[in-house]
Amino acid sequence: MPAARRPARGGSTGARRPLAAPRPESGPRAVAREARESLYREHILLAAEAVFAADGFDTAKVQDISRRAGLSMGSIYALFPGKDQLFQALVERRGGELLEVVTGVAETHEDPVAALEALVKAYVSWFHAHPDFLRMHIRTGSAWPLEPDVDPERRALSRRIHDLQAGIFARGVARGVFVEEDPAWLSVVFSGIDQAHLAHWVAGGMRDSREDLAERLLRLVRRAFLR
Repeated sequence: MPAARRPARGGSTGARRPLAAPRPESGPRAVAREARESLYREHILLAAEAVFAADGFDTAKVQDISRRAGLSMGSIYALFPGKDQLFQALVERRGGELLEVVTGVAETHEDPVAALEALVKAYVSWFHAHPDFLRMHIRTGSAWPLEPDVDPERRALSRRIHDLQAGIFARGVARGVFVEEDPAWLSVVFSGIDQAHLAHWVAGGMRDSREDLAERLLRLVRRAFLR
């Protein structure tokens, strides 16, 4: 005969109740923690952007990013599982910013010539202000006119930007102010010219001012697309 089971403390002999799942942290401490993580995330991404720009994705190491950020490897891995995720987060973030730039131009300028010239200036201004991302992106060797052969989110982002550009060209072709070609093709050509121009600027040490860089691209774009 088996020995009698000792009653649980409190006199209950029934099965133990499962432990309740911990409640999500809330209140001022949670707000402070989220703010700290957001600040760390921003700092880590900026450091990663600089390292990817200087060394390239294949050569860059998380240890290099850790040193540049002045944070431990544990702090980085707590927010990003690895180098791939850091790169992906950067591209998604900057790509979203570029989409906002193109959307703002397309929605603000009804006149297609004014829209195209505003887009040139907006692109140059944005990349001039984010040279590390430009260098990082150029070092990947990807062609801007083509949709990236990566995850669906990045392909969709690239497609939306090209569609907005194509919309500007479609208005210009319809009004007879742009060369008569397929607007989608014109958008592809425009992206190629933009990439080549900015890559040349990087190769030359990025010495040109934002104004000179924009004016040179404007002259080329006018000759290429305006009738």
